[in-house]
Formats: sequence, C-alpha cells, structure tokens
Amino acid sequence: MRDCRTAAIIIAAGYSSRMGSFKPLLKFGKYTAIEILTNTYRDAGIEDIILVVGHQGDKIIDAMNDSEAACILNENYPNGMYSSVVKGVKALSDDIQAFFLNPVDIPLIKKHTLKLLKNKYQECDKNIIYPTFHGEQGHPPLIDCKYKNTIISSAGDGGLKRILEEFSHDALWVPVFDEMILMDMDRKENYEKLLKYYHRDAPSRKECYAILNLCNVPEPVVRHCIKVAKVSMNILSKFKYAGYVLNEDVLEAAALLHDIAKPKKNHAQEGAMILKEIGYEHVGDIIVTHTDIVVYEDEKITENEILYLADKLVKEEQCMLLEERFQQQLMAYCNNAEALKKIKQRYDAAQKIMRKLEKISGEGFKYG
Repeated sequence: MRDCRTAAIIIAAGYSSRMGSFKPLLKFGKYTAIEILTNTYRDAGIEDIILVVGHQGDKIIDAMNDSEAACILNENYPNGMYSSVVKGVKALSDDIQAFFLNPVDIPLIKKHTLKLLKNKYQECDKNIIYPTFHGEQGHPPLIDCKYKNTIISSAGDGGLKRILEEFSHDALWVPVFDEMILMDMDRKENYEKLLKYYHRDAPSRKECYAILNLCNVPEPVVRHCIKVAKVSMNILSKFKYAGYVLNEDVLEAAALLHDIAKPKKNHAQEGAMILKEIGYEHVGDIIVTHTDIVVYEDEKITENEILYLADKLVKEEQCMLLEERFQQQLMAYCNNAEALKKIKQRYDAAQKIMRKLEKISGEGFKYG
C-alpha cells in the first residue's frame, strides 16, 4: 500500500451568477456550504485544505478565519474555473502525493466516499480515481500529483475534465453509494433539493439500492426488503396523520436495508453497525430492533415497531397472516424449547403493535 498524504482543493471563486446568491455562503442548517465541505474533509482525515477564492473572496476569508484551511486568492477568477484549478494546484506543498478537487457547488459529499476513494488510491496502481453512482461519474476526483505540471502548463481548453480524459488508461472508477457526488447547486432549485436532502437523516431510495448492491446482498433478500418497505409505507400512510411524528424517509431506508447483513449471525446488529458507520445512526437504531423488540402498549407507535411488524408480515416477498406465519415457525421448532420461547415472545410483540395500531385507527388492522 503506497503512502498518501492527501490534500483537498475547494474551488470557491466564481460569480454564482446562475444561482443569484453567493454559493459558498449558502446555509445548510447552521453551516455554510464552504464550512460543510471543509468539515467533511477534516472528518475524513484530510488536514491539508486549500480554498481558492475570487469573487467576494474577502467574505469567505472572514468566514473561514478559524478553520485552519489555507485561503488562496485567484486574481484571475474572471477567466473561468480552470484558472482557479491552476492556482490551487500551484499552492500544493511538495510533500502532498495526491489531491481531491471539489467545486464548492457540490457541497454534500460524504466522508465515507472520501475515505473509500483514498483507500482505493492507496491499494491500486492508478493515479486518477473517480467516484461513480449507478454508473455515472461524479465529484470529487482524486488526482496524483504526477499530473500537477500537466495541469499547470495546460491552456485549460475544455477544462480539467478534458485534460484528464487523455489519461483514462491511468484512471479507476469506484462505485459509491453517495448520490451527492452528482448533485450541484448551480441554480436555486438545485439548492432547494440539496437542502431537502441535507435534512433527510437517511439515504435516498437510490442510495439504498446502491448500498444493497455494493454490500452484495442476495437478490431474494433484496426482494424481501423491497416488500417490507412497501408494507411499512402502507402502515405509515394509514397512521401518520393521527398525531404521531414519524420519519418516513428514515423508516423507508431502514426497511430497505434491514437485512443488509443477512445471513450473518446477529444480522440486525451487524446491519445497524454498517449504517451507523456510514453516518446514518437513526436508520441503524431502527434496523437493530427489527428481529427483537420490547413493546409498551401505553406509549406512542414508533418507526421501530412499524418495521418490526412489517418484517413479521412478510415471508420472503409475500404477505402472510401473522398467526399463520408464527404457526409455521412453532411447528418447525416444536422440539426446541428455547426456540419456541423466542418465537412466542416475537409473536407477542407483534400482537402488541397490532393492538396499538388498531387503537389509533379505531378499527381492525388490515394488511396484505
């Protein structure tokens, strides 16, 4: 494995003309776009961060005064983005082996993506590493410093993308489950989409499918997860307007990913750990209880309980009556006292959840 002191060059020098607002300082919660990116790179272990500024550069410099990132002014920013790329590359110290290049208008890259790209660079003999999502190339590329002089000496016609295309033989495309590598905020509507995603607290549906694929989850298990997600959403649609604050995005993601670690022993705990590791703790907390759960009938319904019940109502990819499902299990383990005890406990928990749902709706619970 090769050494890899890695830097990040964040380009924040443009006019933001199509947005109508200054992109680097647009807010995501309590942080600006430039702060989000800088924090993500630091969280991924990238300490050498260069911010290339130009238009309204003084505002960025003031805002990032305490960030320890190096702010470099590109006086030639009116000449276009490539001039800022060159300015950033020239600022790299000699002990940097590779660098990420990230426009500020792609601000929600996940730290897991950065770590994965860096690990792939260290493991392979390729010197340009691109992330892809469902086959589509995105940002940021990780570029070996062997290409510094090529970038600096180029006229920049067609931008960095065209220059790097000449070296496709030295490139590696790495699948990631990070839709944000494709999502920029050139326009107001793009920013609004990113804001909505930022507040999701869960991977998108496309990201869930990418996670299932990259974790090599068997196709029958994937079909089961999809069916459980549909049942979970059907249950939620009937009861979410009864005064309960439930997170639809988190529940759907947890349902789609609840068997991600199957057939490993303690797959619920293993799956929860995977989701927490990639930054989705709430989703992991729901996944961890989908096999066994403690239910209190006098408390409000939770996302955990809906997923638990939906999973018990689906065998493989078909809905079954709860009683029929558990009767089959009781017959299969009739000579195993410990297993029978566990099956009865799970059936009792499922019945309690159904009673809670019936109490909310005021009618019998229908499913299937």
